[in-house]
Amino acid sequence: MRQAIVRGLYGARTTPRALIDDALLAFERAVAQRLGEGVRPALLFGERDRILRELRAFIESPLAARLRALPRARIAAAGPAAAPFDAIVRNARGVSYAIVLRRMPRDGLRLDLLQRIVAAKTTTRMPVDGILVYDFSRAAVRLLSGQAGAQRVHCDLRAS
Repeated sequence: MRQAIVRGLYGARTTPRALIDDALLAFERAVAQRLGEGVRPALLFGERDRILRELRAFIESPLAARLRALPRARIAAAGPAAAPFDAIVRNARGVSYAIVLRRMPRDGLRLDLLQRIVAAKTTTRMPVDGILVYDFSRAAVRLLSGQAGAQRVHCDLRAS
C-alpha cells in the first residue's frame, strides 16, 4: 500500500481505482514470489479485503486530500529519496514534514516503533520540522514533532 501511495504522489496524479489496483497487484506478486501455490484462498482473500478497506480509508482521509492538493513543487522527496520516510513535503511557508505510512501494532510495540520513527528524523538527508504518521489499521494521523507551533500541520499542508 505504501509503495502504491508513494508512486501516486511522485508520478502522475492517479485515480483512487488505479491506486487500489496497483496495491493489490503488488500484493499478489509478493505472495506468488514468497509462497507460490501454498496459500489458502480464504487467507488470501481476507488479506486482500483488508488492504482494500485500509487503502480506501486512506484515500478518503483529509491527509490524502491535502497531499493530492499539494503542487508537485512542494513534494521534496518520495520513495527511496525520502528514506527512511515515505515522503517529505513542504507547506506554503517552507516548513517540511515527513510522511510515514504504516500499520501500527496495537500492543506495546507501538511506542517502540514511534520512538524509532522520531529517532530517524536525525538521519534524513534533508531536515524535517515534523513527522506525520498515518496508521492504516486505525485510519488515524498522528503528529510527532519536537517543535512548538507545529500543531496546525493539517492546515499548513493545505495548498494555497
